[in-house]
Amino acid sequence: MRVFRKNILVLGMGQSGIASAKKLKDLGANVWLCEKVQSGEMEQKAESLKKKGINVIFGEHHYDYLDGKDLLVVSPGVPKNISFLEEARMRGISVLSEIELAYRLLKKPKPTIVGITGTNGKTTTTHLVNHILKRACRKVVKAGNVGFPMIKAIDFVDKDTILVLELSSFQLDHTYKFHPHVAVVLNITQDHLDWHSNFNDYVEAKKKIYRNQRKKDFAIYNWDDLVAREISQGLKSQSVPFSKFKMLENGLFLEGGWIISTFSGREEKVLKINEVRIIGDHNLENIMAAVAIALIFKVPLAEITQAVKEFKGLPHRVEYVATINGVNYYNDSKATNPDATYKALTAFNSPIILLAGGRNKGNSFKGLAQALKDKVKIALLFGEAAPQMKREFAPLGIKILETSSLEEAVKLTKKVAEEGDVVLLSPACASFDMFQNYEERGDVFKEAVYGLRRSS
Repeated sequence: MRVFRKNILVLGMGQSGIASAKKLKDLGANVWLCEKVQSGEMEQKAESLKKKGINVIFGEHHYDYLDGKDLLVVSPGVPKNISFLEEARMRGISVLSEIELAYRLLKKPKPTIVGITGTNGKTTTTHLVNHILKRACRKVVKAGNVGFPMIKAIDFVDKDTILVLELSSFQLDHTYKFHPHVAVVLNITQDHLDWHSNFNDYVEAKKKIYRNQRKKDFAIYNWDDLVAREISQGLKSQSVPFSKFKMLENGLFLEGGWIISTFSGREEKVLKINEVRIIGDHNLENIMAAVAIALIFKVPLAEITQAVKEFKGLPHRVEYVATINGVNYYNDSKATNPDATYKALTAFNSPIILLAGGRNKGNSFKGLAQALKDKVKIALLFGEAAPQMKREFAPLGIKILETSSLEEAVKLTKKVAEEGDVVLLSPACASFDMFQNYEERGDVFKEAVYGLRRSS
Protein backbone atom coordinates (compact mmCIF):
# COMPACT_ATOMS: atom_id res chain seq x y z
CA MET A 1 0.00 0.00 0.00
CA ARG A 2 1.46 3.36 -1.05
CA VAL A 3 0.73 6.34 1.20
CA PHE A 4 3.49 8.73 0.08
CA ARG A 5 2.03 12.23 -0.34
CA LYS A 6 -1.50 10.93 0.31
CA ASN A 7 -3.82 13.09 2.43
CA ILE A 8 -4.93 10.91 5.35
CA LEU A 9 -7.27 11.69 8.25
CA VAL A 10 -6.98 9.63 11.46
CA LEU A 11 -9.90 9.67 13.90
CA GLY A 12 -9.12 9.16 17.59
CA MET A 13 -6.08 10.05 19.65
CA GLY A 14 -5.70 6.80 21.57
CA GLN A 15 -2.75 4.45 21.26
CA SER A 16 -3.65 3.09 17.84
CA GLY A 17 -4.60 6.51 16.46
CA ILE A 18 -1.34 8.15 17.48
CA ALA A 19 0.71 5.16 16.31
CA SER A 20 -1.09 5.19 12.94
CA ALA A 21 -0.54 8.92 12.48
CA LYS A 22 3.18 8.63 13.28
CA LYS A 23 3.71 5.68 10.95
CA LEU A 24 1.87 7.35 8.09
CA LYS A 25 3.90 10.52 8.56
CA ASP A 26 7.13 8.50 8.56
CA LEU A 27 6.04 7.00 5.23
CA GLY A 28 5.60 10.46 3.70
CA ALA A 29 1.84 10.99 4.02
CA ASN A 30 0.17 14.27 4.90
CA VAL A 31 -1.60 13.46 8.17
CA TRP A 32 -4.45 15.04 10.11
CA LEU A 33 -5.36 13.59 13.53
CA CYS A 34 -8.81 14.45 14.90
CA GLU A 35 -9.83 14.01 18.55
CA LYS A 36 -13.22 15.03 19.98
CA VAL A 37 -12.09 15.18 23.64
CA GLN A 38 -9.72 17.99 24.58
CA SER A 39 -7.76 17.76 27.84
CA GLY A 40 -4.42 18.85 29.26
CA GLU A 41 -2.95 15.42 28.57
CA MET A 42 -4.27 15.42 25.00
CA GLU A 43 -2.89 18.92 24.37
CA GLN A 44 0.57 17.80 25.51
CA LYS A 45 0.44 14.88 23.10
CA ALA A 46 -0.75 17.22 20.37
CA GLU A 47 2.26 19.51 20.80
CA SER A 48 4.61 16.56 20.37
CA LEU A 49 2.74 15.39 17.27
CA LYS A 50 2.73 18.86 15.72
CA LYS A 51 6.52 18.95 15.99
CA LYS A 52 6.57 15.85 13.77
CA GLY A 53 4.47 17.66 11.17
CA ILE A 54 1.14 16.01 12.07
CA ASN A 55 -1.90 18.30 12.02
CA VAL A 56 -4.02 17.91 15.18
CA ILE A 57 -7.67 18.97 15.33
CA PHE A 58 -9.78 19.00 18.52
CA GLY A 59 -13.56 19.07 18.62
CA GLU A 60 -16.53 17.73 16.68
CA HIS A 61 -16.04 16.10 13.28
CA HIS A 62 -16.96 18.52 10.49
CA TYR A 63 -17.58 17.35 6.94
CA ASP A 64 -15.06 19.83 5.54
CA TYR A 65 -12.32 17.79 7.26
CA LEU A 66 -12.94 15.24 4.50
CA ASP A 67 -12.18 17.69 1.69
CA GLY A 68 -9.27 16.43 -0.37
CA LYS A 69 -8.69 13.33 1.79
CA ASP A 70 -7.61 10.06 0.20
CA LEU A 71 -8.04 7.80 3.21
CA LEU A 72 -9.69 7.73 6.64
CA VAL A 73 -8.24 5.60 9.48
CA VAL A 74 -10.63 4.92 12.38
CA SER A 75 -9.57 4.19 15.94
CA PRO A 76 -11.42 1.39 17.81
CA GLY A 77 -13.54 3.71 19.95
CA VAL A 78 -15.21 5.46 17.00
CA PRO A 79 -18.64 3.90 16.19
CA LYS A 80 -18.99 2.95 12.54
CA ASN A 81 -22.46 4.39 12.03
CA ILE A 82 -21.75 8.05 12.81
CA SER A 83 -22.76 10.41 10.02
CA PHE A 84 -19.16 11.56 9.51
CA LEU A 85 -18.13 8.08 8.37
CA GLU A 86 -21.25 7.77 6.23
CA GLU A 87 -20.28 11.02 4.53
CA ALA A 88 -16.74 9.70 3.94
CA ARG A 89 -18.13 6.59 2.27
CA MET A 90 -20.52 8.68 0.16
CA ARG A 91 -17.48 10.60 -1.10
CA GLY A 92 -15.69 7.38 -1.98
CA ILE A 93 -13.06 7.74 0.73
CA SER A 94 -11.82 4.37 2.03
CA VAL A 95 -12.40 3.85 5.77
CA LEU A 96 -9.94 1.46 7.40
CA SER A 97 -9.23 0.28 10.91
CA GLU A 98 -5.68 0.45 12.29
CA ILE A 99 -5.50 -3.35 11.90
CA GLU A 100 -6.38 -3.16 8.20
CA LEU A 101 -3.93 -0.30 7.66
CA ALA A 102 -1.13 -2.20 9.40
CA TYR A 103 -1.87 -5.36 7.40
CA ARG A 104 -1.65 -3.47 4.11
CA LEU A 105 1.63 -1.86 5.17
CA LEU A 106 3.30 -5.18 6.07
CA LYS A 107 6.29 -5.92 3.88
CA LYS A 108 6.23 -9.09 1.77
CA PRO A 109 6.69 -11.90 2.50
CA LYS A 110 4.37 -11.22 5.42
CA PRO A 111 4.65 -12.84 8.87
CA THR A 112 2.32 -15.69 9.82
CA ILE A 113 -0.67 -14.12 11.55
CA VAL A 114 -2.78 -15.57 14.36
CA GLY A 115 -5.97 -13.59 15.06
CA ILE A 116 -7.83 -14.19 18.33
CA THR A 117 -11.29 -12.77 18.96
CA GLY A 118 -14.29 -13.42 21.19
CA THR A 119 -16.39 -11.60 23.73
CA ASN A 120 -14.30 -12.86 26.65
CA GLY A 121 -10.93 -14.55 27.10
CA LYS A 122 -9.05 -12.87 24.24
CA THR A 123 -6.25 -11.38 26.33
CA THR A 124 -5.61 -14.49 28.41
CA THR A 125 -5.50 -16.67 25.29
CA THR A 126 -3.21 -14.25 23.46
CA HIS A 127 -0.74 -14.14 26.36
CA LEU A 128 -0.83 -17.91 26.77
CA VAL A 129 -0.15 -18.49 23.06
CA ASN A 130 2.72 -16.02 23.24
CA HIS A 131 4.11 -17.86 26.30
CA ILE A 132 3.90 -21.30 24.67
CA LEU A 133 5.50 -20.19 21.40
CA LYS A 134 8.30 -18.28 23.10
CA ARG A 135 9.03 -21.22 25.36
CA ALA A 136 9.32 -23.32 22.21
CA CYS A 137 11.88 -20.79 20.87
CA ARG A 138 9.65 -19.47 18.09
CA LYS A 139 9.98 -15.89 16.95
CA VAL A 140 6.72 -14.34 18.12
CA VAL A 141 5.29 -10.84 18.58
CA LYS A 142 1.96 -10.17 20.33
CA ALA A 143 -0.02 -7.06 19.45
CA GLY A 144 -3.49 -5.66 18.80
CA ASN A 145 -5.94 -5.15 21.63
CA VAL A 146 -3.31 -6.15 24.22
CA GLY A 147 -2.02 -2.56 24.30
CA PHE A 148 0.62 -2.73 21.55
CA PRO A 149 -0.91 -1.55 18.26
CA MET A 150 -0.31 -3.75 15.22
CA ILE A 151 0.88 -0.67 13.35
CA LYS A 152 3.85 -0.55 15.75
CA ALA A 153 4.47 -4.29 15.48
CA ILE A 154 5.06 -4.17 11.72
CA ASP A 155 8.56 -2.80 12.35
CA PHE A 156 9.50 -5.90 14.38
CA VAL A 157 8.28 -8.74 12.16
CA ASP A 158 9.46 -10.62 9.09
CA LYS A 159 8.54 -13.80 7.21
CA ASP A 160 9.81 -15.96 10.10
CA THR A 161 7.68 -14.20 12.74
CA ILE A 162 4.40 -15.46 14.21
CA LEU A 163 2.34 -12.32 14.83
CA VAL A 164 -0.29 -13.07 17.50
CA LEU A 165 -3.10 -10.50 17.53
CA GLU A 166 -5.89 -9.94 20.03
CA LEU A 167 -8.76 -8.49 18.01
CA SER A 168 -11.89 -6.70 19.21
CA SER A 169 -15.06 -6.30 17.18
CA PHE A 170 -14.15 -2.61 16.77
CA GLN A 171 -10.83 -3.51 15.17
CA LEU A 172 -12.32 -6.15 12.87
CA ASP A 173 -15.24 -4.02 11.72
CA HIS A 174 -13.29 -1.95 9.19
CA THR A 175 -11.15 -4.80 7.81
CA TYR A 176 -11.31 -5.96 4.20
CA LYS A 177 -8.08 -7.66 3.11
CA PHE A 178 -6.82 -8.69 6.57
CA HIS A 179 -5.90 -12.38 6.40
CA PRO A 180 -4.88 -14.41 9.48
CA HIS A 181 -3.45 -17.88 8.84
CA VAL A 182 -5.04 -18.99 12.13
CA ALA A 183 -8.35 -17.39 13.16
CA VAL A 184 -9.81 -18.07 16.61
CA VAL A 185 -13.35 -17.36 17.86
CA LEU A 186 -13.50 -18.10 21.59
CA ASN A 187 -17.15 -17.18 22.24
CA ILE A 188 -19.78 -14.63 21.23
CA THR A 189 -22.26 -13.20 23.72
CA GLN A 190 -23.94 -9.81 24.00
CA ASP A 191 -21.48 -6.96 24.48
CA HIS A 192 -20.74 -3.46 23.16
CA LEU A 193 -24.36 -2.91 22.18
CA ASP A 194 -23.77 0.76 22.97
CA TRP A 195 -21.35 0.76 19.98
CA HIS A 196 -22.90 -1.76 17.57
CA SER A 197 -26.40 -1.09 16.30
CA ASN A 198 -27.59 -4.54 17.43
CA PHE A 199 -26.31 -8.01 18.34
CA ASN A 200 -26.31 -9.19 14.72
CA ASP A 201 -24.05 -6.28 13.79
CA TYR A 202 -21.67 -7.33 16.58
CA VAL A 203 -21.65 -10.93 15.32
CA GLU A 204 -20.99 -9.82 11.75
CA ALA A 205 -17.96 -7.84 12.94
CA LYS A 206 -16.55 -10.92 14.68
CA LYS A 207 -17.22 -13.04 11.60
CA LYS A 208 -14.89 -10.87 9.51
CA ILE A 209 -11.92 -12.66 11.06
CA TYR A 210 -12.67 -15.53 8.63
CA ARG A 211 -13.35 -13.40 5.56
CA ASN A 212 -10.12 -14.02 3.62
CA GLN A 213 -9.12 -17.47 4.85
CA ARG A 214 -8.33 -20.24 2.36
CA LYS A 215 -7.82 -24.03 2.42
CA LYS A 216 -4.33 -23.82 3.90
CA ASP A 217 -5.62 -21.75 6.86
CA PHE A 218 -7.16 -22.81 10.17
CA ALA A 219 -10.35 -21.77 11.98
CA ILE A 220 -10.38 -22.60 15.71
CA TYR A 221 -13.73 -22.16 17.43
CA ASN A 222 -15.75 -23.00 20.53
CA TRP A 223 -18.15 -25.85 19.67
CA ASP A 224 -20.16 -25.22 22.85
CA ASP A 225 -20.93 -21.61 21.92
CA LEU A 226 -23.87 -21.73 19.50
CA VAL A 227 -23.10 -18.43 17.78
CA ALA A 228 -19.39 -19.15 17.45
CA ARG A 229 -20.21 -22.58 16.06
CA GLU A 230 -22.77 -21.21 13.60
CA ILE A 231 -20.45 -18.60 12.06
CA SER A 232 -17.63 -21.18 11.82
CA GLN A 233 -19.50 -23.57 9.52
CA GLY A 234 -18.96 -23.83 5.77
CA LEU A 235 -15.62 -22.03 5.78
CA LYS A 236 -12.88 -22.60 3.21
CA SER A 237 -10.31 -23.03 6.00
CA GLN A 238 -9.66 -26.15 8.10
CA SER A 239 -11.89 -26.39 11.18
CA VAL A 240 -10.41 -27.12 14.62
CA PRO A 241 -13.21 -27.01 17.24
CA PHE A 242 -12.80 -27.34 21.00
CA SER A 243 -15.40 -28.34 23.59
CA LYS A 244 -15.88 -28.94 27.29
CA PHE A 245 -18.73 -31.39 26.64
CA LYS A 246 -18.39 -33.12 23.26
CA MET A 247 -15.77 -35.63 22.08
CA LEU A 248 -14.44 -34.27 18.79
CA GLU A 249 -12.75 -36.12 15.96
CA ASN A 250 -10.34 -33.34 15.02
CA GLY A 251 -10.07 -30.88 17.88
CA LEU A 252 -9.74 -30.64 21.65
CA PHE A 253 -12.10 -31.64 24.45
CA LEU A 254 -12.28 -32.59 28.13
CA GLU A 255 -12.63 -36.18 29.27
CA GLY A 256 -11.82 -38.02 32.50
CA GLY A 257 -10.11 -35.04 34.09
CA TRP A 258 -7.84 -34.50 31.07
CA ILE A 259 -7.57 -32.09 28.16
CA ILE A 260 -7.54 -34.41 25.13
CA SER A 261 -6.33 -33.58 21.62
CA THR A 262 -7.44 -35.42 18.49
CA PHE A 263 -5.78 -32.85 16.26
CA SER A 264 -4.74 -34.46 12.95
CA GLY A 265 -6.70 -37.56 13.93
CA ARG A 266 -4.31 -38.75 16.67
CA GLU A 267 -5.68 -38.90 20.24
CA GLU A 268 -3.27 -37.57 22.86
CA LYS A 269 -3.58 -36.51 26.48
CA VAL A 270 -2.35 -32.93 26.84
CA LEU A 271 -2.50 -32.38 30.61
CA LYS A 272 -4.63 -33.00 33.67
CA ILE A 273 -7.22 -30.34 34.40
CA ASN A 274 -6.10 -30.15 38.04
CA GLU A 275 -2.61 -29.14 36.88
CA VAL A 276 -3.95 -25.88 35.40
CA ARG A 277 -3.07 -22.85 37.54
CA ILE A 278 -5.70 -20.42 36.23
CA ILE A 279 -9.12 -21.09 37.75
CA GLY A 280 -12.52 -21.29 36.07
CA ASP A 281 -14.06 -23.49 33.38
CA HIS A 282 -13.86 -20.58 30.94
CA ASN A 283 -10.07 -20.72 31.21
CA LEU A 284 -10.15 -24.36 30.12
CA GLU A 285 -11.70 -23.10 26.88
CA ASN A 286 -8.92 -20.51 26.53
CA ILE A 287 -6.31 -23.21 27.15
CA MET A 288 -7.79 -25.56 24.55
CA ALA A 289 -7.73 -22.76 21.97
CA ALA A 290 -4.12 -21.95 22.80
CA VAL A 291 -3.10 -25.62 22.63
CA ALA A 292 -4.75 -25.93 19.20
CA ILE A 293 -2.72 -22.97 17.94
CA ALA A 294 0.51 -24.46 19.30
CA LEU A 295 -0.23 -27.80 17.64
CA ILE A 296 -0.80 -26.08 14.29
CA PHE A 297 2.71 -24.66 14.63
CA LYS A 298 4.03 -28.14 15.48
CA VAL A 299 5.16 -27.32 19.00
CA PRO A 300 6.00 -30.62 20.76
CA LEU A 301 3.28 -31.74 23.15
CA ALA A 302 5.69 -31.89 26.09
CA GLU A 303 6.60 -28.22 25.53
CA ILE A 304 2.94 -27.25 25.34
CA THR A 305 2.08 -29.13 28.54
CA GLN A 306 4.90 -27.55 30.53
CA ALA A 307 4.10 -24.05 29.27
CA VAL A 308 0.43 -24.35 30.28
CA LYS A 309 1.42 -25.66 33.72
CA GLU A 310 3.66 -22.60 34.21
CA PHE A 311 1.09 -20.02 33.14
CA LYS A 312 -0.26 -18.09 36.14
CA GLY A 313 -2.82 -15.97 34.32
CA LEU A 314 -3.11 -12.19 34.17
CA PRO A 315 -4.01 -9.44 36.64
CA HIS A 316 -7.68 -8.46 36.98
CA ARG A 317 -8.94 -11.83 35.70
CA VAL A 318 -10.24 -13.88 38.68
CA GLU A 319 -7.01 -12.80 40.38
CA TYR A 320 -6.49 -13.93 43.98
CA VAL A 321 -5.81 -10.90 46.18
CA ALA A 322 -5.83 -11.92 49.87
CA THR A 323 -7.45 -13.96 52.61
CA ILE A 324 -8.80 -11.98 55.55
CA ASN A 325 -10.35 -13.79 58.54
CA GLY A 326 -11.02 -16.84 56.38
CA VAL A 327 -12.61 -14.83 53.54
CA ASN A 328 -10.94 -15.06 50.11
CA TYR A 329 -10.87 -11.89 47.97
CA TYR A 330 -10.65 -12.08 44.15
CA ASN A 331 -10.24 -9.30 41.58
CA ASP A 332 -12.06 -9.86 38.28
CA SER A 333 -12.23 -6.23 37.19
CA LYS A 334 -11.78 -7.28 33.54
CA ALA A 335 -15.36 -8.68 33.62
CA THR A 336 -16.94 -5.78 31.73
CA ASN A 337 -20.07 -7.63 30.58
CA PRO A 338 -22.61 -9.98 32.20
CA ASP A 339 -21.29 -13.12 30.50
CA ALA A 340 -17.80 -12.55 31.90
CA THR A 341 -19.24 -12.20 35.40
CA TYR A 342 -21.31 -15.35 34.94
CA LYS A 343 -18.18 -17.28 34.00
CA ALA A 344 -16.32 -15.95 37.05
CA LEU A 345 -19.16 -17.07 39.33
CA THR A 346 -18.90 -20.63 38.00
CA ALA A 347 -15.26 -20.79 39.15
CA PHE A 348 -16.30 -20.98 42.83
CA ASN A 349 -18.24 -23.45 44.96
CA SER A 350 -18.16 -21.25 48.08
CA PRO A 351 -20.83 -18.64 48.93
CA ILE A 352 -20.06 -15.40 47.07
CA ILE A 353 -20.27 -11.74 48.03
CA LEU A 354 -20.42 -10.05 44.61
CA LEU A 355 -19.23 -6.50 43.97
CA ALA A 356 -20.71 -5.30 40.69
CA GLY A 357 -21.59 -2.15 38.80
CA GLY A 358 -20.17 0.59 36.60
CA ARG A 359 -21.24 1.80 33.17
CA ASN A 360 -23.54 -0.54 31.27
CA LYS A 361 -22.73 -1.16 27.60
CA GLY A 362 -26.31 -1.72 26.49
CA ASN A 363 -26.68 -5.15 28.12
CA SER A 364 -29.49 -6.73 30.11
CA PHE A 365 -28.64 -8.21 33.52
CA LYS A 366 -31.66 -10.53 33.71
CA GLY A 367 -29.72 -13.60 32.58
CA LEU A 368 -26.98 -12.87 35.09
CA ALA A 369 -29.62 -12.56 37.82
CA GLN A 370 -30.60 -16.20 37.27
CA ALA A 371 -27.01 -17.26 38.02
CA LEU A 372 -26.74 -14.96 41.03
CA LYS A 373 -29.71 -16.37 42.88
CA ASP A 374 -27.98 -19.72 43.40
CA LYS A 375 -24.40 -18.52 43.89
CA VAL A 376 -24.47 -15.11 45.59
CA LYS A 377 -25.27 -14.38 49.25
CA ILE A 378 -25.36 -10.65 48.71
CA ALA A 379 -24.67 -8.25 45.84
CA LEU A 380 -22.94 -4.97 46.69
CA LEU A 381 -23.72 -2.60 43.81
CA PHE A 382 -21.99 0.63 42.82
CA GLY A 383 -21.78 3.02 39.88
CA GLU A 384 -24.18 4.15 37.13
CA ALA A 385 -25.65 0.70 36.49
CA ALA A 386 -26.50 -0.02 40.15
CA PRO A 387 -30.18 1.06 39.87
CA GLN A 388 -30.74 -1.09 36.73
CA MET A 389 -28.99 -4.05 38.35
CA LYS A 390 -31.13 -3.67 41.44
CA ARG A 391 -34.33 -3.64 39.35
CA GLU A 392 -33.32 -6.80 37.50
CA PHE A 393 -31.85 -8.67 40.49
CA ALA A 394 -34.49 -7.89 43.11
CA PRO A 395 -37.41 -9.93 41.65
CA LEU A 396 -35.36 -13.12 42.14
CA GLY A 397 -34.89 -12.47 45.84
CA ILE A 398 -31.21 -11.59 45.66
CA LYS A 399 -30.08 -9.60 48.69
CA ILE A 400 -28.77 -6.22 47.54
CA LEU A 401 -26.94 -3.28 49.06
CA GLU A 402 -26.22 -0.16 47.01
CA THR A 403 -22.97 1.64 47.81
CA SER A 404 -21.57 5.01 46.82
CA SER A 405 -18.21 3.66 45.70
CA LEU A 406 -16.11 0.56 45.20
CA GLU A 407 -14.11 1.41 48.31
CA GLU A 408 -17.28 1.56 50.39
CA ALA A 409 -18.34 -1.81 49.01
CA VAL A 410 -15.04 -3.36 50.11
CA LYS A 411 -15.47 -1.93 53.62
CA LEU A 412 -18.96 -3.42 53.80
CA THR A 413 -17.61 -6.89 53.11
CA LYS A 414 -16.04 -6.85 56.56
CA LYS A 415 -19.57 -6.75 58.02
CA VAL A 416 -21.39 -9.15 55.69
CA ALA A 417 -18.78 -11.81 54.78
CA GLU A 418 -18.21 -14.89 56.92
CA GLU A 419 -15.37 -17.39 57.11
CA GLY A 420 -15.38 -19.58 53.98
CA ASP A 421 -17.00 -16.93 51.77
CA VAL A 422 -15.53 -15.52 48.57
CA VAL A 423 -15.59 -11.77 47.93
CA LEU A 424 -15.53 -11.31 44.16
CA LEU A 425 -15.18 -8.03 42.28
CA SER A 426 -16.70 -8.94 38.91
CA PRO A 427 -18.52 -5.78 37.77
CA ALA A 428 -20.34 -6.92 34.57
CA CYS A 429 -19.90 -3.32 33.39
CA ALA A 430 -17.34 -0.96 31.94
CA SER A 431 -15.33 1.16 34.35
CA PHE A 432 -15.62 4.57 32.71
CA ASP A 433 -18.17 6.09 35.11
CA MET A 434 -15.62 6.13 37.96
CA PHE A 435 -12.26 4.98 36.57
CA GLN A 436 -10.00 5.47 33.56
CA ASN A 437 -10.06 1.75 32.77
CA TYR A 438 -10.63 -1.68 34.29
CA GLU A 439 -6.98 -1.84 35.43
CA GLU A 440 -7.40 1.23 37.63
CA ARG A 441 -10.65 -0.20 39.01
CA GLY A 442 -8.92 -3.48 39.87
CA ASP A 443 -5.99 -1.69 41.48
CA VAL A 444 -8.35 0.41 43.62
CA PHE A 445 -10.10 -2.78 44.72
CA LYS A 446 -6.83 -4.47 45.64
CA GLU A 447 -5.60 -1.46 47.60
CA ALA A 448 -8.92 -1.32 49.49
CA VAL A 449 -8.59 -5.02 50.33
CA TYR A 450 -5.00 -4.54 51.53
CA GLY A 451 -6.24 -1.66 53.69
CA LEU A 452 -8.90 -3.94 55.11
CA ARG A 453 -6.25 -6.53 55.93
CA ARG A 454 -4.06 -3.95 57.65
CA SER A 455 -6.94 -2.85 59.86
CA SER A 456 -8.02 -6.39 60.79
